Amino acid sequence: MIADVSILELPRIALHAKQLLPEYSGIYYVLDETKTIWYIGKAKNLRKRWQGQSHHRIYQLEAQKKKYFTIYYEQVDDSQLDHIEQQRISQYNPYLNATSVKTKTLRPTETLLRETIAAIADFAVILGVEPPRKEIESQMRSQWLAEKKVLGLNVIHIALNDDDFQEKFKPESLEEEEALIKKPFMSRKAYAHKWESVQFARQYRLSVNNYAIEINSFTWFLTQEIRELKQYTQTTLAQESIRTLTPEALTKIQHQADNQQSYALHLQRLIPYTSDLIQLLFNEPIDHEGASKELTQISEDYKTGKRGVGSRSTPIKSKFITSEFTTIDELLLSRGIEPNKYDQGQIITFPKFRDRIGVYIKTFSGNGQQPYYNLVEGMLDNKTTKGAYSQFNLVYLLANVDTKAWLLVEEYLKDFALPAGKLSNGEGFMTKFYISPRKYIVPAKVNIKLEKIEYSAWIPFGFNPEFPSLELAIEEIRKRLQNSDLPDLKVSFKRETIEK
Repeated sequence: MIADVSILELPRIALHAKQLLPEYSGIYYVLDETKTIWYIGKAKNLRKRWQGQSHHRIYQLEAQKKKYFTIYYEQVDDSQLDHIEQQRISQYNPYLNATSVKTKTLRPTETLLRETIAAIADFAVILGVEPPRKEIESQMRSQWLAEKKVLGLNVIHIALNDDDFQEKFKPESLEEEEALIKKPFMSRKAYAHKWESVQFARQYRLSVNNYAIEINSFTWFLTQEIRELKQYTQTTLAQESIRTLTPEALTKIQHQADNQQSYALHLQRLIPYTSDLIQLLFNEPIDHEGASKELTQISEDYKTGKRGVGSRSTPIKSKFITSEFTTIDELLLSRGIEPNKYDQGQIITFPKFRDRIGVYIKTFSGNGQQPYYNLVEGMLDNKTTKGAYSQFNLVYLLANVDTKAWLLVEEYLKDFALPAGKLSNGEGFMTKFYISPRKYIVPAKVNIKLEKIEYSAWIPFGFNPEFPSLELAIEEIRKRLQNSDLPDLKVSFKRETIEK
């Protein structure tokens, strides 16, 4: 985000002169020559925080050879540092605060937006621009649309036209359709921000250069008659070619909208998109042809059986996936694992953690022991219900795990943990296993670290009667993973513990 006057009026020091910073506590802001905010942090002593090469972000800033950075700072009392830092980060959404410290290269969000537009332009259209939502905050019924970080931003609305999509790809299964839609919005390595999404819905958002880009399915709120209008003009967004509705077509859609739908409020507020609103700060080169061809290749892979149900035994060899993996998605696909395997609603998910699924485990400490708190959710008399622990034949502990990490190791850990799907009659689960009014069991975890792609994740596991002790389970899991041929894999463990 571009800095506002409240930052630009603060005292400042060039990054190369950071040794001149004052020795008091405060909040600092790292800006480039375009006034874009790259990082916000706190320090009890500003000078010491930036002394020499000690700052954990210095190499990322110095790697941006064409940028000129300045440190703006404000004096803040020690007791207020944490609160004000979080407040400022939430307000300005800086580039670097959203990235891993280990990432040595950083690609701007505008590049991610441009790559996505290049991929979807044939079946996407700009509807219009919505002014900031602060004035309608109390009227909004969707928590997703009312998130505070976008309330102060103009929102550019893009629709995915299902008719154009179907005509272009002619998908032969829902699985193929979902894979094609999701591909342009997948997380990619080293971008300042990522596309956010709503679980099981075609809704995506990206904040870039003082605007929010929101993408939805065209068919959610438009009749066939309106969809067939096709009253578009060619325009650009972030200098990428894309269609936009004509003002006349937008007016027709607004008149037709069903006011009972949650989206109607926002649709009625749209003004026509008439000129490119995203000013490029970096203008990196992108592969336009490759972005479009990648979707075509995915569609062909589904139609020829290289992807989808039953294809896992045959690894996918796509010319777009090299042996030099850069992301967890590429690694999954190279091993014939479908990244969207658990995206069809059959597994327990967590609204606050969109990239995680539930897994069932049996604890080592609680094996054969009735919990102090014994309300269980599960299947009794073939109905979903809640009941006492003693009513169930088998009770699991529900834990959560990064979806892609689980997919990568599922075949090695499937007898130590199970995807949290539909239970059989007499089976149930608990979200916490209390052994006393305050103490509960925290499951054991294995960490997989793939150094080449800078990826790591903790995966919970539990009791397996074939390996009845924690030590035997750790030994077996270690052996399986070491024989898995996962590239540059390092494995470590956390033991099962009791916490308050």
